[in-house]
Amino acid sequence: MTDAAPAPSAFGALRSLPVSFRIATGFVALETAVGLGFSLYILGASVFGDPSDEGKGISEGLYLLVLGLGMLATTVGLVRGRRWSRSPAITINLVVLGIGYWMISGSGRWAFGVLILAVGLASIVILGRPSLYQALEKLHQDRVARERGA
Repeated sequence: MTDAAPAPSAFGALRSLPVSFRIATGFVALETAVGLGFSLYILGASVFGDPSDEGKGISEGLYLLVLGLGMLATTVGLVRGRRWSRSPAITINLVVLGIGYWMISGSGRWAFGVLILAVGLASIVILGRPSLYQALEKLHQDRVARERGA
């Protein structure tokens, strides 16, 4: 047994970060849920529905599922306050900006497009702030110090 203090829970790391980071983490979690849900919908519709090209639908669904699982790993990293999770989260939101732009210009769904653009842009701005980087760095250093002390 060691005398070291127990490590904080996964959500404890998230609570120690700024509120804006928790908001961005919520946005990424929502994007992850939508992405995984859409991939499962495509897979289900391709397998159980009446698709025009079953093989194409299954391959698209599997590709989106792999991307969704990467988004899930990023979300878990954000919740746990991991430094590495910031870059993939920003990349995900750059894709979200593209989707929002297409919703406005290509599909004519202005309301959804503006909402998607706002979420993507807010997440990028929050995740790109130097103060957030410093908070994640401090959390990382604390974690390393705890592990070395144990």
